[in-house]
Amino acid sequence: MNPQPGRPTVSVSRPPTNPFCRFLVLAVGLLSAAAAMMKSRQYVRLPAAEHGQWEIPDFVPVLITFEIFLGLWLMSGAFPAAARRVAIGCFGSFACYTLFEAIAGKTDCGCFGQVHVNPWYTFILDVSLVLMLTFFGKPGRGNAGPSRWAQRKWPVALAAAIGLAIGFTVAILHPKVVSDANGLAAADNGRIVILEPHKWLHHRLPVLGNIVAQGSGKALGGLISVGQWIVMFYHASCDECQQTIPVYEALARREMLSGKAPHVAFVRVPSDPPNPVPPGLFDSRVALRGTLDTSHQWFATTPIVVELRDGIVHRVATGRSAMTPRWMNTAAHHRETTGGIGAVQ
Repeated sequence: MNPQPGRPTVSVSRPPTNPFCRFLVLAVGLLSAAAAMMKSRQYVRLPAAEHGQWEIPDFVPVLITFEIFLGLWLMSGAFPAAARRVAIGCFGSFACYTLFEAIAGKTDCGCFGQVHVNPWYTFILDVSLVLMLTFFGKPGRGNAGPSRWAQRKWPVALAAAIGLAIGFTVAILHPKVVSDANGLAAADNGRIVILEPHKWLHHRLPVLGNIVAQGSGKALGGLISVGQWIVMFYHASCDECQQTIPVYEALARREMLSGKAPHVAFVRVPSDPPNPVPPGLFDSRVALRGTLDTSHQWFATTPIVVELRDGIVHRVATGRSAMTPRWMNTAAHHRETTGGIGAVQ
């Protein structure tokens, strides 16, 4: 059809398709949905008292729902400009939270459920996503002029770049405490590590890589991470520990004679100044004996006794609850009857 005489022809310019932009938005959507699914798996598996990282358990379902919604929205491609801006705001907020967690000395931000990631690395990821979405996540505008958002994105990008540079520098210089460090609190720039056994339940024992044989220094984490183990952490000068050790030695002797699991290990928590092990504290060799290495100054309220299955903490007992075999008998009965997982004492 020919245009009518005297009426100017109007050409409609569509934004050109940007394959990298679409791939980036799709990847961010997948990451958001995956993080939500990992958090939901942890939230469903753990008791309410262990939902932990976000401090407000009732907020966790809301966060999971929002992340799933954002992920599906980004992957759908609907209203791309609005979705992109919401994603920038969302990951910018996450960057603020993970930066706070990192400065506070936390070793796991909780952003990926039971997959433990250092908050510094998560902060770098969040800021990188903000930068990429700001600069590369926007499709071309054709012949249209720059929008108000495009004119204002440079201050946002500059702030994100500065944050990324700071986070990257600190992450390199910041001392690494231990791998899989859920349930460890760091102080004095990482030189002091405090054991928090109430956070170990359903997680891999965070100090497995730090348990060594006394005297030889041979790593014992690989041995303890296979099969069923009862591991007792003790101080040499702890009176309650000295009363408790014979209880678990008797258990180790009984289990060794019967040929049944679990095995028993005693792990010393070094003190400063060092205290020698009292003579006669151990009167048998039926149990494995080790100590935490000297990579950090370790602080813990002992005795601490944990039940491990292939390195995963299934039960925890501390203080006076750990001094009697009652929680052990309950755990054994529970395993025999239901095969289930116990609870913190």
